[in-house]
Amino acid sequence: MTTFDGRRYSFQGACWYTFFKDCTTHPDFEVTIKFEKRDDIELFKTRTVSFKVTVRDQYAIVNGMDVVKGSTGDGHVDSTAIQIQEKDSMITLTFTAKDTTYTLTWTMRKHILEASFSGSDYNGKLCGLMGDADGDKHNDFKKPDGTSTNDAIQFGESWKVNEEVCN
Repeated sequence: MTTFDGRRYSFQGACWYTFFKDCTTHPDFEVTIKFEKRDDIELFKTRTVSFKVTVRDQYAIVNGMDVVKGSTGDGHVDSTAIQIQEKDSMITLTFTAKDTTYTLTWTMRKHILEASFSGSDYNGKLCGLMGDADGDKHNDFKKPDGTSTNDAIQFGESWKVNEEVCN
C-alpha cells in the first residue's frame, strides 16, 4: 500500500478498515475497505474484496463487480453525490467534498483499489490507512487516537472498523 504522501508499506489485515476519511470536526465522507485472506497461496496474504464510500447521507458499496447505492437519510438517493462508471472489469467511483474530488479505481481481476484526489481542501485533514495527505510521508502512521507509530501492523490494526463483522 502507498499513502497519499507516498509512504509505501505492507499490511495484511483481514476485515474492514478505514481506508481514508475526513477527520475534521464535521466530517463529510469516509471510505472503508475490506481485505480477505487469499486462498490461492500458502502465506497469509490478503487482497481487497470490497469497499464502501459514504458521502454525507449517501453511500455506495462495491463488492466484487456488484454496486449498491443508497441513502442513510430520507431514502432519496442523490445521483450526484457519488458518481460510478463501470467498464469491463473496472469500476471508477468519484465524489467531491468542498473543492476536492476523490477518485477510486477498482480493478476486480487483480483486486486492486487505487485512490487519488485533486484539490487542497483536505490536505492534512485526512486520516486512515492512506495517511493525512499533508505532503510529509514521515507522519502518515497516525492512529485514530492521534499517536504515531513506525510499526505498519500496529498502524493498520488501529484503523480496523470495530462495528463491522468479519468472517
